[in-house]
Amino acid sequence: MNVYDMIISRRTIRRFHQKPLDLELLKKFVNAARLAPSAANLQPLEYIIVTEKKLCAQLFETLGWAAYIQPKWTPSEHERPTAYIVVLVKDIKNPYYQRDVGFATENIVLAAEADGLGSCILCNINREKIQNIFKIPQIITVDSVIALGYKAEKSVVEDMDDSVKYWRDEHDVLHVPKRKLDDIIHINKFS
Repeated sequence: MNVYDMIISRRTIRRFHQKPLDLELLKKFVNAARLAPSAANLQPLEYIIVTEKKLCAQLFETLGWAAYIQPKWTPSEHERPTAYIVVLVKDIKNPYYQRDVGFATENIVLAAEADGLGSCILCNINREKIQNIFKIPQIITVDSVIALGYKAEKSVVEDMDDSVKYWRDEHDVLHVPKRKLDDIIHINKFS
């Protein structure tokens, strides 16, 4: 699959098959993140790969899932991610670190998609608990967590009408509204 087609097909996945991920594959994803653009080449990011079942279970309890879906929803015990990558920032005084996080996390999820895996970037997380679970020094900031695993669902892109809220239909398929290209593109001037 070419890169554009992969970008178009990649969707956030929140349900996973319970097949473990190979550590070398996860290292490959972090390497893709490491090579992402970095403002002024300051490279403020570091990563924790989590595969151990007990640690995955502890980390899962610190994560908020699919806030638009009500009542509150989380993957069932048999749908949880089998691995995570915790994204860390060693210098939040760097005014560009959030751009670096965006570039790096996109590289991770695209590398995962290329290998047929699902991913979900989570920012609704309990950073303090994550800091404690993984004994992360206070000078390092927990930015986000990327959940990874073999896809156990497929989501559908819908043209957005009046709401950005994603939803599940009667068959439990996730529908994600996206703005139409014609609504966001301007040629040669803002019109």
